[in-house]
Amino acid sequence: MKNFSIFFTLVLLLVSVESYSQNTLKKWYISGGVHAVNHPAARGFGDGLTNGDYWSFVPPLSQISVATTLNRSFSVDLQASIGEIDNKRLMIDNEFMALVGIGLRYRFANGYILKETSWFDPYLRFGANYHRMPYRGLKFDPAVYAADGTMISGVVDVKDDVLENGAVADNDHFAFSGGFGINFWIKPKFGLNIELQYVGVPAMKSDYIDFFQAKAGVAFRFGKTDRDGDGIYDEDDECPDVPGLKEYNGCPDSDGDGIEDRSDECPLEACPNGEDTEEYYCVNGCKVMKEKLEIVVVEEPEKPEVREEPKVISIEDVNFNFDKFDLTAGGVQKVKEAAELIKQGDEAYFVDGFTDSVGTEAYNMKLSERRAQTVKDALIKEGVDPKRLEIRAFGEQYPKCTNDTAEGRACNRRVVVIKRY
Repeated sequence: MKNFSIFFTLVLLLVSVESYSQNTLKKWYISGGVHAVNHPAARGFGDGLTNGDYWSFVPPLSQISVATTLNRSFSVDLQASIGEIDNKRLMIDNEFMALVGIGLRYRFANGYILKETSWFDPYLRFGANYHRMPYRGLKFDPAVYAADGTMISGVVDVKDDVLENGAVADNDHFAFSGGFGINFWIKPKFGLNIELQYVGVPAMKSDYIDFFQAKAGVAFRFGKTDRDGDGIYDEDDECPDVPGLKEYNGCPDSDGDGIEDRSDECPLEACPNGEDTEEYYCVNGCKVMKEKLEIVVVEEPEKPEVREEPKVISIEDVNFNFDKFDLTAGGVQKVKEAAELIKQGDEAYFVDGFTDSVGTEAYNMKLSERRAQTVKDALIKEGVDPKRLEIRAFGEQYPKCTNDTAEGRACNRRVVVIKRY
C-alpha cells in the first residue's frame, strides 16, 4: 500500500500543475483528502449512517477530485479513491478498494440561487464509476441448514440476516453514484470540501455490496473565466453575460453617451446627461423635448346660419421649461391679446389642453391639464371672469398634425380656447 500512496501523491501533484497551466482557458477545481465507506447503511438506505462502528476509514491522500466548469451551473469532474477498507456488512476485512468515475455537478452558487462568489458553495453530483473490491466470487445462494438449525452454507450480514438472490459478487463492477457536497471557500481560491454519495452496483440486483462514501479534504480553484468575452474576468464582471466596458465593471453603454445601460432609461439613444439644446434636454439618458404652446381662441357666431370666420390667436414658439408650467414673457403677451378678445362679450369658453404622443398616456393627460390650467390662470389675471372658463384635458388625443415628425409633434402641443354653446 505504500507504493499506492506514493503514486496517488504524484498524481495529485501532476494534476495540480496541469490545472494551473490551463487556467487561462477554463476554471479548474481540485480537491483531495480522506474518505470512508459504510456498507451496512445501504441495507436500510441510511439506517446506521451515523453509526461510527459501521464506517471504515482510509488514511489521508486517499481520494482526489478534479473538475472543470461547463457554465455557471454545471461542471464535470473526475474522481478517484483507493485504500484498504472493511466491508462491515459482510464482515470482510482489509481488502483493497478502488473507485474511479466521471460525474456531473450542479452548483447552487450559480447566480440564480446563491451568488457565484458565495463562500457557501453546495452542489449535487451524479456519476458513473468503475468499482473494484475482491469478493472472490462470493455467492449469495439460498442458505442450507442442518437438522439442528445450524446453517451449513449461505451468506449472512453483520446483523445475521441471510442474504440470498442467486447473485455472484465479482471483483470488478460498474457502479452509479449520487449525492451532494459542499465547498466552504475560506479564500476565493482555497477552501474545505465535504461530500456524501451513495454508490450502487446495478448488476447485483440488490444492495448487498452497495455502500455510502463520505469524503473530506481541502479544495483549490484555478484559472479565470470570461463568459461574455469582454476581457473582464467573471469574478470582477458585474454583467458577466453581456460584453461591457472596464470603466463600468464589465457592464455596457450601448449608445456610448457615457451612461451605462443599467442607469440609462434610453440605452439605444445617445443623450448625455446635462446636454441642453433648443429642442430638448437630456435626463437619465433620454431626450425630453421642450414644449411649444399654441393658444387658439375661437368665437362662433350666435346664429349658425350667419356664422362668421372664427377669430384665431395663435401663439407660436412659446416654450415651457422642463417640468415647469409658467409662461414665458412672449406667452404672457399673447394671453393678454386673447383676454381682450374674450372680454368683448359675455360668452363662456372651454380652455382645452393637448400634447404630442411622446410619453405615457397618463403623463400626457396630466401635462395637458396643467398646461390648460396655466392658460386659464393667466386669463383670469387679465380680468376674465373665472366662471366663464372651464378647462379640459385631452392629452395626446385628437392630434392636429402627424406625430411622426418633430414639426408635427410641435403642432400637437397646444392649448385651444373655444366658445361654449
